[in-house]
Amino acid sequence: MTTNIIITGGLGKMGREIGSCVLDDAECRLAGCVEYPGHPSIGRDYGECTGRGAIGVPLSGSLAGLPVATSVIIDFSSTQATLSFLAECLGKKSRIVICTTGFDPAGIEKIKQASQMIPVVFSPNMSLGVNLLFVLTELAAKKLGGAFDIEIVEAHHRHKKDAPSGTAVRLGEIAASAIGMTYQDAIKNGRAGMVGARTNREIGMHAVRGGDIVGDHTVLFAGLGERLELRHVAHSRTTFAQGAVTAAKWLAGQGLGLYSMRDVLGL
Repeated sequence: MTTNIIITGGLGKMGREIGSCVLDDAECRLAGCVEYPGHPSIGRDYGECTGRGAIGVPLSGSLAGLPVATSVIIDFSSTQATLSFLAECLGKKSRIVICTTGFDPAGIEKIKQASQMIPVVFSPNMSLGVNLLFVLTELAAKKLGGAFDIEIVEAHHRHKKDAPSGTAVRLGEIAASAIGMTYQDAIKNGRAGMVGARTNREIGMHAVRGGDIVGDHTVLFAGLGERLELRHVAHSRTTFAQGAVTAAKWLAGQGLGLYSMRDVLGL
């Protein structure tokens, strides 16, 4: 079975990686690529834009005219653009893999509502290693959270706009839930000044931005006389792109609902 895939944000760093993975996957067909309206490369062959030579797929400024109803959309754009694409998917009963992060509660609620009408994969991180980190964090927090302090440190490149990262937020949600708290009540974003001694009912969250760091997440469990560190380091964006394509192929065979990469990977 061949999966038709449409990429939004097709000429961004992740869009290019995903495009390369799709074109190299015999089980996929690149059915369209979208960039923001007015992008200087609109109308040009996507393959020529990315240095692969002509492939017969022109870069589009919207989903209009693309085979949305028979394709899976992989979205790596912006929160505002994602919600716009999501609305178009609803009208055409398409499927969408949402890789964009930084949504506010209202945006997340729109995604949840959409999943009642179309199949949606929504995950803050598409890599196998990070999703295994989610599982290990839950296990460790349940076993150690009562006696160990939990701190989360994430680092990304200097151009990343949201902080903490979507992956770090998810790690915080998992750890907080495991110790019987909500994210809002448990998380302390950074510390500065005379904040007083650390309490037993808080999770520190720290964001680092610099250089070209692809992605680095550490969950620290600090006890008396020992500590455990769970860490994932991404060396290349390719791992996220491959995960997104894997999710798209999996979603092509699913019914409506809201899925995560844990569903895709069977974790």
